[in-house]
Amino acid sequence: MNRRSRMEGTIMRTLCITLLLLAGAGASVAQVPEWYSTHSHPQYPGSEFIIGIGSGNGPNGADAAKKSALSDIVSQLRVQIQSEMRSVTESFAVNDDEQIYSDFKRQSRTMVSDEVTGAEVAVTVTDKGTGTVYMLVVLDRGQYSAALRSQLESGWKQATDLRNAAAGFFAKGKLTEAVQSIGQIKQVIAPLFAQQVLHNAAAGAPYSSPSVFNPAALQNDLRTFLSQIVLQKKSGDGQSGKIGKKLAEPVTVRVLANNVPVSGVPVQFFIDQKSILGEAVTDADGAASFSTVFRSGPGLKARLSLPGIGREFEQNLTASSVQFGWTAQASDKAFAISVNTKNAKVEQAVAAKLSTAVSQIGYSVVTMSPFTIAVDIQTGVPSTIDGMAGTLYNVTVTATVSVKDNAKGTILGTESFSAKGVGSSEQDAVLKGAAGLKFDQGLLSELLQR
Repeated sequence: MNRRSRMEGTIMRTLCITLLLLAGAGASVAQVPEWYSTHSHPQYPGSEFIIGIGSGNGPNGADAAKKSALSDIVSQLRVQIQSEMRSVTESFAVNDDEQIYSDFKRQSRTMVSDEVTGAEVAVTVTDKGTGTVYMLVVLDRGQYSAALRSQLESGWKQATDLRNAAAGFFAKGKLTEAVQSIGQIKQVIAPLFAQQVLHNAAAGAPYSSPSVFNPAALQNDLRTFLSQIVLQKKSGDGQSGKIGKKLAEPVTVRVLANNVPVSGVPVQFFIDQKSILGEAVTDADGAASFSTVFRSGPGLKARLSLPGIGREFEQNLTASSVQFGWTAQASDKAFAISVNTKNAKVEQAVAAKLSTAVSQIGYSVVTMSPFTIAVDIQTGVPSTIDGMAGTLYNVTVTATVSVKDNAKGTILGTESFSAKGVGSSEQDAVLKGAAGLKFDQGLLSELLQR
């Protein structure tokens, strides 16, 4: 063999060895599991399992791979949850109740955590060449959704019990307890709707919850209760007296539900919707009494008051109100008004508003009188707001109103009224605050009769 042939043979052997080494190196790198690339595994079909894949390197590679695989499962659930939220919102009109809808959205979005209960490591592969750990974590749809169904059934049973309790309370005339039970149902069903969303996302099949518990049905329950409430005038109607003098007897109303006395519920007494004079709670016989003074106008109304049931039921409460009439005669009492402030415009604004309020109650406003309504105007420390239109000033204006007996030199009573004003200057803000003062007729009337 000549020299040239030997060199060619050496080159060929070197080339073959190099190719074999490269092939071996490629084999050590190419140990990525097929299921990692395809995101599927024949032993864990997607109809029965949610599959999560992850990888990690280094000393904590297995922990990192598991955490990544769990996050993969969580991500898949959250994507499906968004779709299920729309479905539940449309099916059960969850957004008909602002509080339920807000709670439902918040709890649905935070229902799934990175630690998914019931997820198990199914396969682990370690690439010896790179040290990479590949992990397949599976969540059994059937087992996971079964646990959620158990919680849902328990929750809906609680809601059912509360609804039955509400009906029972109402039948016994316990309206407050009935309304409270409806309120408790709202607190219970918001997380149930969220759990239902998670169930449907995991199971791939809807959970049938009782449709009677949607917000619209609960509102109908309340309307049904309120429509059966009757307020009756028991006594105190048709009285006559001078403005500012107390009624000879209090006005008394009786509250019934299905002819059963309703105890423990507040009843408001007012001249108009903005001038609530006071409130009384019904006794065991369903009666509530209120003592007041004669004012100008035809009389006063009594209306059931149920805080927390929502503005949408205002018409139901107003529908059951009753009117007490009276004959109000002119008062012998008159008042002079004095406003203590260095700002003439503020003085004029406050004097005008107070004069109107006193006249509406039924008293005369005169220049000289044995009784003076003295008003002391005070302003708080102004705060500033920087806006597009420049700096704005925010000031609280407080009017301290005192009734004085000039002959005796004594103060018969004092009340305070406050309002906030916002203006382009501190003086402008004070003037707007003074113009915004509202003299509550109930408080002012009680003050003037002392």
